[in-house]
Amino acid sequence: MDPASKDARRETSKDVRRRKKSADSVPGSFGKFALFSEVLLTGVYVMVLSLAVVTALPAVTAGVGHLRRHLRGERDGVAELWEDFKAACSGVWVVAVGSIVAFCLVGLNLWAVSTEALPGGAVVGVVSAGLGVTLSVGLLRAASVWTPGDRWFSLVRRGVREIGADPAGSAMLFAAVVMCVVLVWMLKPLVMIVGGLVAFAVVGVEFRTARPARGER
Repeated sequence: MDPASKDARRETSKDVRRRKKSADSVPGSFGKFALFSEVLLTGVYVMVLSLAVVTALPAVTAGVGHLRRHLRGERDGVAELWEDFKAACSGVWVVAVGSIVAFCLVGLNLWAVSTEALPGGAVVGVVSAGLGVTLSVGLLRAASVWTPGDRWFSLVRRGVREIGADPAGSAMLFAAVVMCVVLVWMLKPLVMIVGGLVAFAVVGVEFRTARPARGER
């Protein structure tokens, strides 16, 4: 056989192994850049679906499901994401409006504390900050375990319980929220992608806790 042909076949085999390794490293996508692109695209989906504000929680939930399917190599088209969004909107309105009101009260309390005109401001600030952290992480935890037909009140209670069950993962979720807030504060147009970053953080924590220990592989 021609030596040049042997070299070509050897190189082709090497390329195939490289492509397989890259695909295996990020299931459901060809390489890590494809996953990064999908996260950014998910951010756009979440932003559009969150324009009504009260739909922010169902939008993030749909984004989480979209990225989860992408990583598992399942069908992850816009149609599937839209179906998740519509299903997540069922029964979410009281929780969504209540969460918005709670976040507004937290923000108002923290602003009042910053003016130093509120009696017992230190205590109010700590309690308000703790409520904001618990609510934000609890809602993300609820979005991670949502399945069609679930009741949102039960999901939120479960999400709050999960905060203590997995403190490391909860800290990661809160860090992701803070990072997204800082990104938007620094550059407003980044609001287009932060929904995807939050959804990716939720999926990352989920995959982290579901991953078997080394001794079990």
